[in-house]
Amino acid sequence: MGGSMKNRKRVTLEPDLEADVAFLNAYQRRALARKFERWAHQLRLSATILLAEQKPKPKPSLRAVCPRRLRLN
Repeated sequence: MGGSMKNRKRVTLEPDLEADVAFLNAYQRRALARKFERWAHQLRLSATILLAEQKPKPKPSLRAVCPRRLRLN
């Protein structure tokens, strides 16, 4: 007897987000959420790549050989 309505919970959005999506219906909100998830994934991946590029490169395992010795080979 209306028990499902009593158990319904309302989600409180952050004020900025609520202002941005106030006029969107449920389907539009889902579409926007998918876009944000895709963007978040791309941002995490690009941050990982940027951090990997900042690490110092390992020194070459072979010593440098002077040109005079190279000519002997």
